[in-house]
Amino acid sequence: MNKSPFLKLQNGEILHVGDTKHTLQGELTIQKFSYGFDIASKTSIINHLIHKHKLDNYLEIGVRDGRNFNKIVINKKIGVDPYPKKRIDNLYEITSDKFFNKNKDFYDIIFIDGLHLEYQTDKDIEESLKFLSKDGFIILHDCNPPTEFHQRENYEINGKFPQWNGTVWKSFAKLRMTNSNLMMSCVDCDWGVGIIKKGKSKIFNFSEKLNYNFLEKNRIDLLNLISVNYFINNY
Repeated sequence: MNKSPFLKLQNGEILHVGDTKHTLQGELTIQKFSYGFDIASKTSIINHLIHKHKLDNYLEIGVRDGRNFNKIVINKKIGVDPYPKKRIDNLYEITSDKFFNKNKDFYDIIFIDGLHLEYQTDKDIEESLKFLSKDGFIILHDCNPPTEFHQRENYEINGKFPQWNGTVWKSFAKLRMTNSNLMMSCVDCDWGVGIIKKGKSKIFNFSEKLNYNFLEKNRIDLLNLISVNYFINNY
């Protein structure tokens, strides 16, 4: 008889399937995704969508060492990163700007995890929407910074590189406030995993400056923040 999977934390605490622990990164939980049991993360969310919707073509912007890219299970996948940390198959070693400039293909799912700054994320989302298949998904990492420090402009602090979400959330929020032709949610795990899909939605109305205080006051509604369990049942 197979035992149910579980996760043992450093403090000795045990998480069983369905248990949820709230952390700085969001929900820490093991759930049954469309492809099987897994820990909630950007990778499991992407693989869930691929498996459930039978997606075929994947693009990842910001591959780095391939930690996420290599775990994605799909028929066709390519990556884009001008400075990868490892040799990775099917990788374009150029900037996303240059890639989209010459790209002619469409993708069922695009994962954006490149430069975590608003101006670049704006461009990556805009270009990704041009090459997204009709029922495709854009996945955006680092949408839910837990503190103002996490959403700082500069990654490096005194020669060190603490966890950094950057200003990705601003790109996500601006679309929530201006584009009624996109359906958007943010899964509350792994620093906030944004989901963008073409479709009608209600614009989030605002009248304040888009800064961290505004995010803090409106986080749930602004990001359309959803639980991992809600994601699995509705996506």
